[in-house]
Amino acid sequence: MTDARFTPIATNDRITTLDVIRGVALFGILLMNVEFFNRPISELDVGLPAGVTGIDYWAGWFVLVFIRSKFWTMFSLLFGMGFAVMLGRAQAAGRPFLAPYVRRTLALALFGFLHCVFIWNGDILFDYAMAAAFLLIVFHAKPKVLLWIAVFALLVAAASGGAQIAGYEQKVWIGGLMIGGPLLVLGLLAWAIRKWPANGLRNAGLVLFLLPCMGLLIGGLVTPQTTQAERDRAAMTDAKTPAERAELKKALAERAKAIKEHDEKVATERRLNSSGTYAENVAFRLAEWPKNAVGHIPFSLTFVLGMFLLGAWFIRSGLMTQPAAHLDLYKKMAMFGIPFGIGLSIVGAAIASTHVRGVNDALFTFAQGLMLIASLPACLGYVAAIVLMFHSPRLRAFVAPFAQAGRMALTVYITMSIIGTLFFYGHGLGHYGMGRAWQLVWCVAVFALLLVLANLWLNRFRYGPLEWAWRGITYLRVPSMRSERLATA
Repeated sequence: MTDARFTPIATNDRITTLDVIRGVALFGILLMNVEFFNRPISELDVGLPAGVTGIDYWAGWFVLVFIRSKFWTMFSLLFGMGFAVMLGRAQAAGRPFLAPYVRRTLALALFGFLHCVFIWNGDILFDYAMAAAFLLIVFHAKPKVLLWIAVFALLVAAASGGAQIAGYEQKVWIGGLMIGGPLLVLGLLAWAIRKWPANGLRNAGLVLFLLPCMGLLIGGLVTPQTTQAERDRAAMTDAKTPAERAELKKALAERAKAIKEHDEKVATERRLNSSGTYAENVAFRLAEWPKNAVGHIPFSLTFVLGMFLLGAWFIRSGLMTQPAAHLDLYKKMAMFGIPFGIGLSIVGAAIASTHVRGVNDALFTFAQGLMLIASLPACLGYVAAIVLMFHSPRLRAFVAPFAQAGRMALTVYITMSIIGTLFFYGHGLGHYGMGRAWQLVWCVAVFALLLVLANLWLNRFRYGPLEWAWRGITYLRVPSMRSERLATA
């Protein structure tokens, strides 16, 4: 009798191109993350650090233009492809999908939580787990059910906005929005991919990714291009009544308090990273985790889920399962995506690098939107270039070595954070604050070492250690760790 259980992918069934792209994406993520092994993660969206000059400035500029947001998008795209591959194999074999995928997602969330709290708070795995849960809802829930629940939650939120039940109305209003908003988005997505099965995934992914980008662009354009102090004075002048002025003063005081608390958080994080003990860092990250996890829901629901949907479309359309048959399209993607994406990034970086808080915030918001939009064509162009190189006899050797790192991507990703924090943080070797140029040299050296270690490991074992644990949780069976080559020797 044929074993009907849903089993891990055998080595000879893997899509090697995916492993290569995944390995390159890991290197790009390291080039991005190294800055925040040397800088508080709370400063993620404030642009280049002040006072950086010379070669360090140009190293930071290089990352801002060619790396930033291009590789977490690529990694997200690959997660979407993995979902589609797993679903396709389950459907083709008539095997269950839902339970293994739920276990896989919960395990990823656990890895993300442990990574964020015990290693480094720049984790993206938990965001991926949230997006994976959203993706599951889109594919398996009934659109009408999602939309009716969303409408009910939003109506409750709207009604509670005018309620006079002191102490409860705000919680109900926020709760209704947090439930109704995401369900409305998911319901519309579920409806769209059923309405247009051929290109619904692609179009929904593009819209989901680009809508918040357009929001940033429009927000930056419509906000007066004046300093915050000038806008505050104008608002105070426009306030007609004592009640309006009192309300405005209260809002300004709350904003000033929030800015002060954020600055204190940045200073605390910098102190802990540079000279704090490991226990102090863990306590800080644990205290921050719940707020950050909730705050990342919009990011997971839009940008990450959008890339997941695009990744699923890459598999279902055959672009990634049969890349050799679509090389002409990949050439067009590379020739258009890279110049267009990098061109927009240069414009955005030129604006963002001049950011001074309270002086040109509106312009910086516009620049962020521009760079996020740029990341999509640049990411797709990079993916296309990697595919073309891998299918070129002359260029294949430049990208093929990344495949082994891609095969054990979760292990390599976590290991990069372990090495980074142990090397730079005060509870490790204490090189916190290394210059930007030397950071990039460090990345090349560390990733070269990881490529060697990945090759040595996979010569003897079938999976990376975390991949082995992840598969065991997913399929509720212990996968064989011995490599297929040694098993048949």
